[in-house]
Amino acid sequence: MARLKVILKYVAALAATALFAFPLAWMFLTSIKPRVDVFAKPPVFIFTPTFENYSRVLDSEFMLQLLNSAIIAGISTAFSLTLGALAAYGFSRYGRFKRADNLLFWILSLRMLPPIAVVVPFYILLRWAHLFDTRFALIMIYSIFNISFAVWLLKGFFDEIPPQLEESAMLEGHSPPVVFLRVALPMVRAGLATTAAFCLIQSLNEFLLALLLTDVDAVTAPVGLANFQKYFGLEWGQFAAAATIFVVPIIFFTILVRHHLVRGMSFGRMG
Repeated sequence: MARLKVILKYVAALAATALFAFPLAWMFLTSIKPRVDVFAKPPVFIFTPTFENYSRVLDSEFMLQLLNSAIIAGISTAFSLTLGALAAYGFSRYGRFKRADNLLFWILSLRMLPPIAVVVPFYILLRWAHLFDTRFALIMIYSIFNISFAVWLLKGFFDEIPPQLEESAMLEGHSPPVVFLRVALPMVRAGLATTAAFCLIQSLNEFLLALLLTDVDAVTAPVGLANFQKYFGLEWGQFAAAATIFVVPIIFFTILVRHHLVRGMSFGRMG
């Protein structure tokens, strides 16, 4: 009976995996189908693969847009992680002042704020500052949203560190910055990896702000994918090829940090 339960669990897990993986598999198959097979009814599963769609995508503006996404997401993640770790450590160790909880909730509320509510003020501000359609503008805006998430997530990890470890390091003559860098940070590596993963994925996937606050130079990959919609319809093969190029690195990155992501979802539990 116990063995049957184990088998059923594996079957259920495989079924769920197949269900969620099916759109990705369909996207990849579409990306290597000839144009005539893309629109075939019923769908064709046996065909001669072609990489023409990938060739056209690699020669298009999408690769520059993908580079924009990588630069913007990478820098905003690093910036958010740095400031988020400092703020989270401060709240964890010195956050016993009056209304500290209110301040923490205000920081979290920035993450809950819908982008559509602030896109017009951001647009006006960027136009005034001559930062419209720049990578720097998107990096700063993404960081605003990501820092609040980083503070809340990392605070849970810092709370789990026994204060006695840091006190022992201070008794040995280390200054608070050194204790933070050499004692606290190494013990929250899982939290840092988790926070980096979520911030990076969020920045890579963001569409609305990138659509309305860019025009040519700083267009990101999600917006670039929408540009495959032509006058006569969507170029499905090229769209699928571009989406595959965009998604595959994210999938591999998520696989590499999957253990940290599971621990991050438990909000700071160490073990």
